[in-house]
Amino acid sequence: MTYTVKLLKKEKVTHDVMGITLERPANYHFTPGQCAELWLERPGTLAEKSTFSFIGLDSEPNLQMAMKTYPDEETLPAHIKRLVEGATLQISEPHKEVEYRGPGVFLAGGTGITPFMAIFRQLHKDDKLVGNQLIYANKRGKDICFEGELYTLFGTNFISILALEDRPRNAAGEVDAAFIHRHVQQLDQPFYVCGPEPWVSQVADALQEVGVDEERVHLYSRATSPERIEEGLGK
Repeated sequence: MTYTVKLLKKEKVTHDVMGITLERPANYHFTPGQCAELWLERPGTLAEKSTFSFIGLDSEPNLQMAMKTYPDEETLPAHIKRLVEGATLQISEPHKEVEYRGPGVFLAGGTGITPFMAIFRQLHKDDKLVGNQLIYANKRGKDICFEGELYTLFGTNFISILALEDRPRNAAGEVDAAFIHRHVQQLDQPFYVCGPEPWVSQVADALQEVGVDEERVHLYSRATSPERIEEGLGK
């Protein structure tokens, strides 16, 4: 089933990530970690569908999502960025993207943080976030999404690592085996990894190298077109 919804609000998350608020269809509910397809219905054109994660709480009156935007491109986020508030979009039923399997280590790269946000916010609301750790990798400080909120939620259990910039409160370098060995105390817990390829595969290899059992590693790759591969965490 598909629904027609109004775009209620657009807001800047980072220099190239946009948050949107959509009206909630009647009896529309999602589980934290789920996502849905969005598209524009334009007569005479083939609908371009893209999948985005819910970042808000299911208990809120409206739906919140976040998406990466690229300048001067005819992508769906670019079209949505040009829409006026009150314009309509199509949204699909929710479907599973990330499944929470209990306290563990979340490793996010770039906009790979977005599928985790609804999980974090719901766990915080339920007073069940304790015992989780977040490692969040980006290129530069300006790329970090929800930075202030993540520090509030996780405190010292939030480690931000930057590949191309030295910055206070941030580690520098890559999420490799040595980094994981230094910062993760327990290996017998779930590891949730979400980001672009090839970053997700590199982190999976690093987890294997430090001795994490394969069944404890849950990988969620963000789709990356071939021309974006070189951008790494930019996706």
